[in-house]
Amino acid sequence: MKYCKKCGILYATDVCPKCGIEEPKDQPEPEPADKKTLTRQWIGLLVGIPLFIMAIYVVIYMLYARG
Repeated sequence: MKYCKKCGILYATDVCPKCGIEEPKDQPEPEPADKKTLTRQWIGLLVGIPLFIMAIYVVIYMLYARG
């Protein structure tokens, strides 16, 4: 289904039934990222998510260790 940005409804036809605007068909596809950037992003996720979870645990531990 398509989403009309002007009137905010979902529709299945080629033209929005409410406002009559056509969806552009020839949108350029985004270029894929180079391998080095993709690798750095995955490493950042694999390191960053566990560090974030550990930081949450440390904050919770500090809150309960006080009281």
